[in-house]
Amino acid sequence: MYQLKSIFIKTPSQETENELDELPNNITSSLNQQIQALPCHSKYLQIVQSTLEGALLQWPKNPETNELVILSSSIEPLSQIIQSALANWNYEGIEDIKLLSWSNRPKDSWNIVPNLQKDLGLSAKLDVDNNSGKFKELVVIPCLEFCFLRQIHGLDGIEFLRNRIFQDHSRFWLIGCNSLTWQYLDHVYNIKSYFEKTRPLPTMTGEEIMEWLTPVINQLEFENNDQDEEKQIAKIKENFDSLSYVSQGLSSVAAQLWLQSLSMANLENINTQNVNTQAEDTETILVEYKKIKSLDLPESELKADDRYLLFSILLHKEINLSDLALSLGEPESIIQFQIEKLLHLGIIQRLNNLFSVHPAHYLKLCRYLKKYNFITDLIE
Repeated sequence: MYQLKSIFIKTPSQETENELDELPNNITSSLNQQIQALPCHSKYLQIVQSTLEGALLQWPKNPETNELVILSSSIEPLSQIIQSALANWNYEGIEDIKLLSWSNRPKDSWNIVPNLQKDLGLSAKLDVDNNSGKFKELVVIPCLEFCFLRQIHGLDGIEFLRNRIFQDHSRFWLIGCNSLTWQYLDHVYNIKSYFEKTRPLPTMTGEEIMEWLTPVINQLEFENNDQDEEKQIAKIKENFDSLSYVSQGLSSVAAQLWLQSLSMANLENINTQNVNTQAEDTETILVEYKKIKSLDLPESELKADDRYLLFSILLHKEINLSDLALSLGEPESIIQFQIEKLLHLGIIQRLNNLFSVHPAHYLKLCRYLKKYNFITDLIE
């Protein structure tokens, strides 16, 4: 159970809810930064470690089973989870770990194979006979989406990895990928026939989400509506169980919906000076919860071109403007116009000039795209 810090939840009526003011932008931004800085939940780290150890245990007995693919939703921080799981991990059968160091796909995505070989220290020519049983290496590709771009020659990196892993049993390969991309690659290359061992990350319960968000929760003071502690704890549990249900247990979605549910409390009793003071110090701000709910997707604003663009962003997880234009076969000026509209609608977000789908819109966006027969990684 997390540390209790005067968290009294008030569920306002519909009339009251409409009068509640949103948190100031700088407060929301600060809380969002704190959320992004949170460590991965230990549940995920343990699952990656235990699944990997189980696969490595079988590897000497069957050298052809030299890979493990961890799957997650498109908007989950899978790369961070995998790297965190390996940070202080040791396994006696592994002497060296080679981690793909990319934080984004290379600029020359049409020439990705040499970049992969260089970063991972792999020779261009495979010498299976001489290498058989020679290495005890773990090769880690935390984000397979960085190894391709949907365009001519943009899938050469996937072909290279598929063939190398299939032929070279002297190394074990750990790969992270979102399930939408995995379905797409299976459609293009029948990749599931080559990579048989996959492990989807589980979803999070309300209690696990609450535990994970506790460091951020404890920065806030919630309005006290004179509930006793037992009722207070029951209401908190109910709130986070609802959050888990609405977010389908996806941590990124849950975090953003939780953030969206916060509002200023008792604003009529706080003068402007106090509001500004609170906005500068998240430890003194008084907040309350609105009802947990998913955001409405502005479907009427979306056209066919927008659907293809949004699918491409989900497929590549995160992508810059130039690569997005290449993947869609359109001039950057046209794509930039669409991007600006989708940013304004809040459906996508930009971080370090990389565009990704905003987690708060992810679930409804997947349902929307599925109606138009796009592949999605929607959890049914």
